[in-house]
Amino acid sequence: MTLVLSVHNRDTMWVVVDRRLSYGRGRRPVDDAVKVMSLETTDGVGLLAYAGLGATSNGTQPSEWMSAVLRGHGGLGFEQALGVLATAATKELPRHLVRMPGGAHSIMVPAFVRGIGSRLYTIDNRVDSKAGIHSYRYTSYQRTAGPTSTSARLGLAGTGGLYLMQNRALWQGRLLGLVKAQDRAKISPYIVADELARLNYEAHERVRDGTVGPRCIVVWRRRRDASSPGSGGAHQFYSGPDREPDSGTIPMIDHGKNVSGIATLVMKCFQDQISDAAFSFDSGLHVDPDEMNRLLGELPSDPDERLR
Repeated sequence: MTLVLSVHNRDTMWVVVDRRLSYGRGRRPVDDAVKVMSLETTDGVGLLAYAGLGATSNGTQPSEWMSAVLRGHGGLGFEQALGVLATAATKELPRHLVRMPGGAHSIMVPAFVRGIGSRLYTIDNRVDSKAGIHSYRYTSYQRTAGPTSTSARLGLAGTGGLYLMQNRALWQGRLLGLVKAQDRAKISPYIVADELARLNYEAHERVRDGTVGPRCIVVWRRRRDASSPGSGGAHQFYSGPDREPDSGTIPMIDHGKNVSGIATLVMKCFQDQISDAAFSFDSGLHVDPDEMNRLLGELPSDPDERLR
């Protein structure tokens, strides 16, 4: 399994996910997974994290697949986009879950939606291979069914999530206090991120079956209509409780555009120039517009629901 922990405050939402991929007996786990992506739509912003299937037998991570499902869907509202993903998950996940111990996969989605406020959703799929039964649900966690009802502030999933739930009296008050202080600009967002990484590392040390890794990713996003100024958000990679110097990228879909794919391509072009033996900082970096447009044109832009 894994660890997913999400937390909302008035203006900011946070997610921490561990990075472990477990392969069962006879093969050592690796800790380089990216189990989270960012989604922005016409009316909302959210983070999609998951517990369950870490990668297919072909090595495809669900975060890559979710990004492929959602790209090209410009003009959708947030819940409409989740509906597209829920339909694809119900269709594509079962054949991969049937081979997996437990046979369950849960996508947790904290979000801010215009006109509604904070929301917490899950998209769940489970396969009972012995009984031949596939069950699924797409759920919004809120106090009542009304459109403006208050949503859950905390979300937990995975074996690490179960450990934290059982011990929430030891950490919940401190975490909520830090998130509240950060919303008021009294502390840096990295202090909250450090606390979430600490909780991940604690779960790694205390969950005895080895399903929670020591490395993690913390991501935070700010609601568009926040009451006080601030950046839209960021992410930070961790080794144990320590920040890593290079946080890499996470999949990001913004109004149907594959923002992370574009950013990765542009950065590679610049890195290729810098690594060239003839490069000089005096001459600076240069971009050939025609070549850049050609490369951008080769990036996939249409939805692809197939989980390979």
